[in-house]
Amino acid sequence: MTPNQVLTYFREMVDEPDVTFFTDTQASLYLDIGYGQFRRAVANIDPLVFAKTQHYTISSAREINLTSVSPAILGNSVSAGNRMLQLVALEAVASASDTADVVYEFRAVGSPQAMLADRFTYALRGQKIVFGSETSETVRVTYLPEHTITWSSASNPVDDLTMFHDLIALYAYSQYAMRDGADSAPVQRQIDQRFAEMVEYVQARNLESASYVARVGWDDHGWL
Repeated sequence: MTPNQVLTYFREMVDEPDVTFFTDTQASLYLDIGYGQFRRAVANIDPLVFAKTQHYTISSAREINLTSVSPAILGNSVSAGNRMLQLVALEAVASASDTADVVYEFRAVGSPQAMLADRFTYALRGQKIVFGSETSETVRVTYLPEHTITWSSASNPVDDLTMFHDLIALYAYSQYAMRDGADSAPVQRQIDQRFAEMVEYVQARNLESASYVARVGWDDHGWL
């Protein structure tokens, strides 16, 4: 579905065809919230579906300030579509000119104490990525970005999960209904059914991944 088709479907559900009473600006706000729910739901199934990457080269650094690097992905100077909503993965690549070759993957930890046990660790602290040790690498940040959908657009699909875009309008309607104190049991049942179908699709669309077994050596990081 195109953004405009999602908007039309949403308007049909809320039964507010009068744009002077329920404006496109208001409808877009609900659709933004609904699409945010949709993207987070998909990311919880497969975080790479909507993932975006940025590469930063650092030298003898213990942290990356995501507000002052170029391009920034947090803070007040973020370009449209670049703002990070969720950090997915952090990897060291061969160089700024060879980003396809992954040298190693950093592991996320939840406390400074955990960093002491492994130098290939990181933690997101506010607007900074903090490393377990001093690092000189080209680092690939994989993250879930904000969206930049204009709901009046009729040119391209919202994203590649076209068969489930009705969920965006359904999520948006649940927000609208909550405002009016008129929760709809049929809408919630439809959300549950469509979400279950989407989970099955996203999990199964890469058919061979389920049978892949990773073999990890004890010295993969090359400490010795």
